[in-house]
Amino acid sequence: AGRIATCNTTAKLISQLPDTGGRKTRVMIYDIHSPPTQYFFAGSCAATLHTACPLIARKIRAQTDEEKIDCIAFPDEGACKRFGKFFTKAFKGTAMELVTCCKKRHVGSKDRVVEIFDGDPQGKNVLIMDDLIQTGGTLYDCAVKLKESGAKSVSGFVMHAVFPKESWRRFTREGDRGAAFARFWLTNSNPSVSSRIPADDEVFEVLDLAPQVLRDL
Repeated sequence: AGRIATCNTTAKLISQLPDTGGRKTRVMIYDIHSPPTQYFFAGSCAATLHTACPLIARKIRAQTDEEKIDCIAFPDEGACKRFGKFFTKAFKGTAMELVTCCKKRHVGSKDRVVEIFDGDPQGKNVLIMDDLIQTGGTLYDCAVKLKESGAKSVSGFVMHAVFPKESWRRFTREGDRGAAFARFWLTNSNPSVSSRIPADDEVFEVLDLAPQVLRDL
């Protein structure tokens, strides 16, 4: 609650930046969770939308072992719509499989369970990706379902890590969710979180967003 209001206020403050020689100040936004937020900027500022997906795409292309990612999974249909086209284009001509998960509530049950809506992870090394992660419960449930459906391995990638109360610790190898993931990549867009993750952790790897920003300038 209050996040949109906070974002709106922040955008208004940034929009008051002085005019730079008749040209608007460019505000680069990466993998925005709520697209209408871009219209909060006005005055001397203009927002442009970008993605950090090329960071993980380069990681995948560099893999050479038997655990090379050959399937991208999305935790919901919204994530598939946001990122599916990128991966379809980036890995055109390859056997990259796209899988979409969803949460459904069965008749007579109050709980929602993860199901595979589209695609087949059987025998694949799967990467679950989304724009942000809170406690990670949804990604964990997806990982469990993908393994139950025959995935060889499951990894994760999120652009923005929130991880309240250091919930990322649950995904380390010693954590109760760490066994579900071979690797877990995230960017340093939220350094207050990413800087706390040990550099030698067996599961996590923090990807620097700066090189992608320079490419997009």
